[in-house]
Amino acid sequence: MPSLEQTRINGDPAALTFDRAVGEIRRGRAIRISDGDRGLLVAAVETMQTPLFRRLEAAGAGRSILLVTGERALAAGLSRQLSGPIAIAFPPGTELEALRALAGVSGILPGDRAAFAADQTPACAPLAAAGFQIAKAGRLVPALIGFETDESMAAGVMTIGVADIAQHARFGHHSLKLTSRARVPLADALDCEIALFRDEYGSAEHVAVVIGTPDPDAVVPVRLHSACLTGDLLGSLRCDCGEQLRTAVARIAALGGGVLLYLDQEGRGIGLPNKLRAYVLQDGGLDTVDADRHLGFLADERSYDVAAALLLALGISRISLLTNNPQKINGLREHGIEVVGRLPLVTSSNSHNERYLRAKLERAGHLAEESSG
Repeated sequence: MPSLEQTRINGDPAALTFDRAVGEIRRGRAIRISDGDRGLLVAAVETMQTPLFRRLEAAGAGRSILLVTGERALAAGLSRQLSGPIAIAFPPGTELEALRALAGVSGILPGDRAAFAADQTPACAPLAAAGFQIAKAGRLVPALIGFETDESMAAGVMTIGVADIAQHARFGHHSLKLTSRARVPLADALDCEIALFRDEYGSAEHVAVVIGTPDPDAVVPVRLHSACLTGDLLGSLRCDCGEQLRTAVARIAALGGGVLLYLDQEGRGIGLPNKLRAYVLQDGGLDTVDADRHLGFLADERSYDVAAALLLALGISRISLLTNNPQKINGLREHGIEVVGRLPLVTSSNSHNERYLRAKLERAGHLAEESSG
């Protein structure tokens, strides 16, 4: 008889199921989340279309609810306290666009919100929280529409257990595979090699920029840089990311070599579409922290297990980190990297990013040399 490992042709079942659930919800389809006793049939507010919304409404027979994070409920005036998932009942005939507005995806909030009753302690909260993890993994706004149901009403809908979601959250990001590498001379670092790592179960691709020939037995200068299309590629003045990137490459080269990790974590982990939504909110007066919370996200959705796994794959475990962000130091230490020193990364400000840099310094805990990080 084949062993258990031999029957897992496509690898870890929990990670595969999670990946498939993310794919379904990104495509605007419904999924069912179960803890064995309860089941929640949901679809993402951002990607679902009106026909599916109406079918969910009909199947739910008055039980359909909008599920948002405590951060979003507080920002939308649907809750007076920051708590876990909030369930919002909506009257029959409510348009999908009205619910998208309540979720922060688009549109203007309905003027009369008395018809939307918020339950701050819904029984399905653990299932909803698991669903938010799936939405965030798909870089979607964490907001769902659905209803509680048993398996008999979920024909043609994939089911994922909360245990599989939890297991992926613990182990899924360590499925990194080195895909390709090549010498790429850079303007500020001629002796440079780029290595691309791909997540076996997801679409994320992370890049290690190896400058010079760092000695893995020594303390290696390292920079963690979250991807920023607007700043790194287009030269946006709303942030200092592009300048941070170029400054870090030149600094590492001047130090004799090291590694810059270019992480697929756009917008502090919320993704490019949501970062652009946050920019609109910032234009309306919110700072960068409140704008992300207004969309239902935490102030920083990044995790540093991926960065630690990349460094270990390169044989590096003792580093000096180029950053002004203490969270990066703590995050790497939590995942087995010995951070023995810190090198400030100083950049300049302009009239377009002063408020953004001030928010990072005053609200995100960045160190005072300069609000970079």
